[in-house]
Amino acid sequence: TGPPTGAGNFLVVIAESWHTEICLPAHALVSTPLAPLRAGAPAAEAFGFGFGLESWMRADRPGLNEALEALASGPAVISVRALRDSVPPGSEEKVALGLPEAGIAAIAAFIAGNISEPVPPSMPVGAGLRLVPSSIAYSLHFTCNTWVMRALAEAGLPVPVAGIVLRRQAMAAVRAEAERQARTPRDAEGRTADHAVRGQPRP
Repeated sequence: TGPPTGAGNFLVVIAESWHTEICLPAHALVSTPLAPLRAGAPAAEAFGFGFGLESWMRADRPGLNEALEALASGPAVISVRALRDSVPPGSEEKVALGLPEAGIAAIAAFIAGNISEPVPPSMPVGAGLRLVPSSIAYSLHFTCNTWVMRALAEAGLPVPVAGIVLRRQAMAAVRAEAERQARTPRDAEGRTADHAVRGQPRP
């Protein structure tokens, strides 16, 4: 689905294979801790952010060894990619969500806080992923899909986090939030009537 009508702040959650990511508009990152990314791709329309087991994400062709490693916890990375459009061309699902007034700043702070080194410039548009070490470890109980839901909760959206480990669980929760937003009146600045209390995620 596209950005909510009239929404000032929004992001897009995308799904590819077993993986979900968050895409943020490039212009919205100017005054956030993620601003250094733009130096590597000044023409990017958006940036995609994901999370995953480091050995899996760095493998050219992940195989049995990487799959076995995914059964246990291990070092993780944050993936960053500069996008020509609002979402990657291979997205199998995409859902846009409106955010509270400070939502972009909050989610940018969450992502930057997960990066265990200074935020680097991204790769140029179309050049692939920049993988940076994460301060959070990967486990079967905290996957890429858990990370996406945690990021949405940090942005002030009332979404579940605990128990979300699979793509289908994450995307079902994201679609439910999009449906909730569609039923909620918005003001002239694109804020929902309940934006002031959204900082309390559902358990």
